[in-house]
Amino acid sequence: MKAILVSLRDADDPMVEQERRCFEETSGLARIDIVRASIEPLDQKVLDADVVFFGGSGAYSVLDDVPWVRGAVDFLTEVVASKTPAWASCFGYQGLALALGGEVVHDMDRQRLGVYRIHREPTGDPLFSVLPPTFYAQLGHHDHVDRLPSGVTVLATGDEGKPEAFRVDGSNFWGAQFHPELDKHSTYERFQFYRSHYAPEQGDEIDRQMLQAPDTPEPARILKEIVAFARERGRSRGSLPP
Repeated sequence: MKAILVSLRDADDPMVEQERRCFEETSGLARIDIVRASIEPLDQKVLDADVVFFGGSGAYSVLDDVPWVRGAVDFLTEVVASKTPAWASCFGYQGLALALGGEVVHDMDRQRLGVYRIHREPTGDPLFSVLPPTFYAQLGHHDHVDRLPSGVTVLATGDEGKPEAFRVDGSNFWGAQFHPELDKHSTYERFQFYRSHYAPEQGDEIDRQMLQAPDTPEPARILKEIVAFARERGRSRGSLPP
């Protein structure tokens, strides 16, 4: 199976490899190739993969006026059109919402970092139906999707009732504001690297909260399910062995 992680970080960022490792461990895939959006073209090679993952960004916002960021956001619409099985976490989720006509805002006062409660919507979605009605997930962001685009189905919401995940209707593209690829230890590791981007004066308190938080095993099931979905799709099209 050909799996690709489109990295939305600086090419030399050590968290690129950490992110690959997290996606491999939670999805059950032995190998995920990386395409670094900051220095590599996003083209047919990505669209020809059996499954594609988009992750976080660390130092970037989907609203940044940076050529490669704008290009990556635009490319998400090509993935939607191709119907390539795809998953987007955090920055990828925000970029997908923005690319499809939604609204994203940058608001440090509403930043979220750590473990939060999420509620699954009863949609019967093949990925999210494996989750309990309420579960806990890892979040780390200060950009927010304030308005969803049309043509998506909300799959999960937070305690305040705002959407936390959706699937693009008529495609094979899912996304969530939370990180199913992370557990509390990998989230903590990532926070230490990007500490200056998340209210450094509150760092010690954030450390304490993160280390005392419960772990979050349930969301990882989503990534195993999209891999299973991609395998079945590939077999039905004759591109994967039985």
